[in-house]
Amino acid sequence: MLLIDEKGDYMFNQYLLWTLLIAPWFLLIPLPKEAVKRYMPASIFGALVLSIVFQMADALNWWKVKENIFIFSNTTPFVYGLFLVGTLIIMYFTYHKAILFFITNLLVDSFLAFGVSTWFEYLGIYELQEISSIHVLLITTIVAVLIYLFQKWLDPILK
Repeated sequence: MLLIDEKGDYMFNQYLLWTLLIAPWFLLIPLPKEAVKRYMPASIFGALVLSIVFQMADALNWWKVKENIFIFSNTTPFVYGLFLVGTLIIMYFTYHKAILFFITNLLVDSFLAFGVSTWFEYLGIYELQEISSIHVLLITTIVAVLIYLFQKWLDPILK
């Protein structure tokens, strides 16, 4: 039986949200420290940009975050867990070839927009309102371009 209490799927969603915040950080352990130091600023920048996107989404009714953990209001923990760490890992493995970086991001962003997003809606974590999954893909692709450009800008400083 899934972790369901009298509130339906609330407990499952809470475990999922906390897992998306905490578990990805353990993926950084096997990475070289130099790589984490090099790509962490761009990953934090990406999380900041995505946080701003969540604020815009709230103001423009793009989507509504319906369930969250107590430390966040309208930004899901995905931003500071899986997204931030995933960005760093993608940068580590693909940044050296721009085309590989953008193809990887397009694949991951497509999975997010058409898979994870749909699943989160089904679970009642959030609901798309004034935009569609294709718009989510467009937004995440723009964020990926901004992250890449930010890292390019930082490269002379970090080398």
